[in-house]
Amino acid sequence: MISLLFYGASRRKFSLDMWCRTFASKSPKEGGITGYDVKDLYRSGRGLDIAKYCAGDLKATAQLLSVWENFIKFPNHK
Repeated sequence: MISLLFYGASRRKFSLDMWCRTFASKSPKEGGITGYDVKDLYRSGRGLDIAKYCAGDLKATAQLLSVWENFIKFPNHK
């Protein structure tokens, strides 16, 4: 997420959920599971739910990368 902090111009750190909401991308947190739930899910043997949660984070990160690459990223000047 360093790129979304505009190369250090912003010192505030935000969650994946916040970035998704900012750029109108579907947040993986809408599924009802958050990182705070993972420990209990693990203890309950719900590994598939953890995997789905992690896959949602990966998908959301890929969508944000697409937004970055197509709309925000400054061109490289050499």
